[in-house]
Amino acid sequence: MSLTPLDILNGSLGLSVVSISIILGIIVLLKYFKNQDKHFILMGLTLIFMTSGWYGTSLSFIVALLFNNEGLPLEAIMLLNFIPLPISLISWVVFFTDIILLKYRGKLIIGSVIGFTVFFYVVFLTLLSIDVTLVSEKISPVDTLGKNWFLNSFIFVYVAILLVTGIKFSLETIKFDDIVMRTKGKFLLIAFPSFSLAGILDSSLPSNEYTLIIFRGILITGIILFFIGFLLPKFIKKKIVK
Repeated sequence: MSLTPLDILNGSLGLSVVSISIILGIIVLLKYFKNQDKHFILMGLTLIFMTSGWYGTSLSFIVALLFNNEGLPLEAIMLLNFIPLPISLISWVVFFTDIILLKYRGKLIIGSVIGFTVFFYVVFLTLLSIDVTLVSEKISPVDTLGKNWFLNSFIFVYVAILLVTGIKFSLETIKFDDIVMRTKGKFLLIAFPSFSLAGILDSSLPSNEYTLIIFRGILITGIILFFIGFLLPKFIKKKIVK
């Protein structure tokens, strides 16, 4: 199957989203070895895996481009897209509760998210083993259509948790007396809604040249803003201090 111009645009933009997310996440992770702060691990994992919904289609695009075929099987795409995704949710919630909430409430929330994740894995893998078409449909080497209510519900819950806790975290950070922390909070207050809204629209609306460029552009912007909010670059800090 030869890739159409729309497939190439779709695959290239998806690969860009994933690559930027992984690179910036690794940069944050490496900060742990200098600071010995577990929060850098949690933030890095969040950045790396929050775009895993595009892992499968991005790798399928590379395979289709190199070998001029249909890319990865739908089963492989689904596994790559959804197996790593809950990791980002768990790492973020652990970070969020550790910074914002009391330990008891934090454990309760983390336990609920982990329980929800385990339930998702059981149902998702069961459906996938019975018939992959119960989960999704492959439209092209770089595009799939989720047609399972459970899978769609998981995505909605994932985004809802990320958005609500993210806005809460951002608003609390903005209250700090430290101007650097307030600046981080402002970047994150833009990042969370941008990424959440663009992610939902990109996964639910039919793809065309305009929606791909707009939604993927917002996703990339959101990822960069996450990075800045988590790890404020030195040149921005210097400007703030001045």
